[in-house]
Amino acid sequence: PAEDFLKVIDNSVTPHVNPNKVLVIISGGEPTMRQDLEYVGTELYKRGYPWGMVSNGLLLTEQRFLALRRAGMLSLTISCDGLKDEHNWLRQNQRAFDCATRAIRLAAADKYLTWDVVTCVNQRTINYLPEIRDYLWSIGVRDWRIFGIDPMGRAKQNPELLLNDEQFTYL
Repeated sequence: PAEDFLKVIDNSVTPHVNPNKVLVIISGGEPTMRQDLEYVGTELYKRGYPWGMVSNGLLLTEQRFLALRRAGMLSLTISCDGLKDEHNWLRQNQRAFDCATRAIRLAAADKYLTWDVVTCVNQRTINYLPEIRDYLWSIGVRDWRIFGIDPMGRAKQNPELLLNDEQFTYL
């Protein structure tokens, strides 16, 4: 709950740090599923904490994006894990790629937001990194991080999500 989170900030974090020198990142699951995200963000901002989030973009409409910016969101990382078919496969949602693209375009249009895109590279995407890079560049991405996934959760059960040694070296 938001109040529990804010108590931790107030009682366990703030006494030990300068809030202006700590960036709070809210991440997954998916932060935008929280109906109180704007409230939490505003409270962090009031306390002097810059904050941001990592999002898959599914619920990041223009209206929600603007509300989060008004709540003090200063940074955003958007997950885009490949081109359309591969991203939708990984995210298990046929709207995922279009929503991630919408979120990227919203971020790219905001000249004051610090943002980037992160791609979880897997067996289906390792050979398409130049194409993914070119697509991301074409929609305004200038900062792109790529990584492989650890064998945990779904990745432990699905070998297509894991890179072999040669692929990891290439990455």
